[in-house]
Amino acid sequence: MRSTQLVAIIIALVVVAAIAYFLGTMSQPQQTTTQPTPTAAPGPRKITFYTWWAGLERFAIDAVIGNFTKKTGIQVEKTAVPGGAGVNAKFAILALMQAGSPPAAFQVHCGPEMLSYIYVAPKGEGSFVELSQVAKEIDMTVQASEVLSACSLNGKIYALPVNIHRANLIFINRQVLDKLGGSVPKTLDDLLSLCNKASSAGIPCLLQAGADQFTILHLWEQVFLAVAGPQKFIMFMYGTLPADDPSLRQATEIFLTLSKTFPTNWPALDWTGAVADLVAGKGLAHVDGDWVVGLIYNVYPQVKMCPHTSITPDCNIIVAPFPGTQGVYNLVIDSVAVPAGGPVTDLGIQFVKYFASPEGQSIFNPLKGSIAVYKNIDPSIYPTAIQRWEVEEYRNAKSYVLSLTHGALFSDVWQSLMQQSIVLVQTGRADLWYDALAKALATQRSLWKDTWYMGAPGKPFGGYQPPWVK
Repeated sequence: MRSTQLVAIIIALVVVAAIAYFLGTMSQPQQTTTQPTPTAAPGPRKITFYTWWAGLERFAIDAVIGNFTKKTGIQVEKTAVPGGAGVNAKFAILALMQAGSPPAAFQVHCGPEMLSYIYVAPKGEGSFVELSQVAKEIDMTVQASEVLSACSLNGKIYALPVNIHRANLIFINRQVLDKLGGSVPKTLDDLLSLCNKASSAGIPCLLQAGADQFTILHLWEQVFLAVAGPQKFIMFMYGTLPADDPSLRQATEIFLTLSKTFPTNWPALDWTGAVADLVAGKGLAHVDGDWVVGLIYNVYPQVKMCPHTSITPDCNIIVAPFPGTQGVYNLVIDSVAVPAGGPVTDLGIQFVKYFASPEGQSIFNPLKGSIAVYKNIDPSIYPTAIQRWEVEEYRNAKSYVLSLTHGALFSDVWQSLMQQSIVLVQTGRADLWYDALAKALATQRSLWKDTWYMGAPGKPFGGYQPPWVK
């Protein structure tokens, strides 16, 4: 699609969203009063929540909304703006904020994505409700301190997490693995050896997807995490890793070797197609996040998934940490923020407080395929063995990082690296990729503005304190 067409579509979406919101507020003037007077019968209250959960995830968010409405009487209207996991929705949300009629709440990733809103909002960080007190009230500060650290900016919280996914996973077809006479790889050398076996047998080793781009960068990210380790990984997020660090070259060389094992149709596959081919035994493995668990559970109910620690005879898909990243939890965090000063801000706070609470997360995550951020929630609430295993992995992780592909990069950097990762596979031009990495690191460094960091004073996220924090 041409850029001019995309801009036109985004502008149209912004206008439609703004008009719809204004008409809604005009027709329901009682929404401007968050607490009705004792003598007045409470009228219907309705708020708007911007989200990109429009696919299979809609069952999970609808369950949360239904229970919230039942408990509070507040109706929640979902507004979905398609494209780029919320990139396009940001334009509509900011337009409404500028007009003084923001939505009650919106979905966002913690970290750089939330910062990108703060940078352009009418009143900066003052445009959003600071939610630290809410986090305390729902016991998140005690039971989810690592995740809350990833959602903290200079010690303040502008978005509360409602779930976590894990990015550093590999999904392996059990029958194909047995056919090759292989075992679950624990190191990058193990993976390279296994892929050599698969290639010799004429079987694609890694079913990655080029059509929606992200699983290609996702694979490079996991290889880099395995090679560089958690601290250098977090340094990449801040742009403080030197562009000539040997880990970047080593990871890229391994990535290029693995890319030669993709199926010939990889440019036409999206991630759901890649998972379908994995389930059908058209390749050995797929590297992705645990949203794959939700897809398989809902779409392929006859397929049994099992963790690598408990492989049963009827297991079809084995799930394991990406080789070389054991003990690291590569976080993908969905969260909800609340614009400040709007006519329904108080109702938005009520919504995020419920959604992010143990009750809300216990409803949402079993259906979503993710897990709750609270470490004290009983794993028995989850329908799949993988989610229950992930709870133990999360509780016992030695370190936590934030996924580069899914939240730790500012949007321009993220989009550039996704596109360049495709070029890298298509052309093998590592020199172009190294140039792209150097530009990405420099841009990341500049966009943190020598001001912001994740975590709180004395307690930076992941234990790494960027050099501008004194």
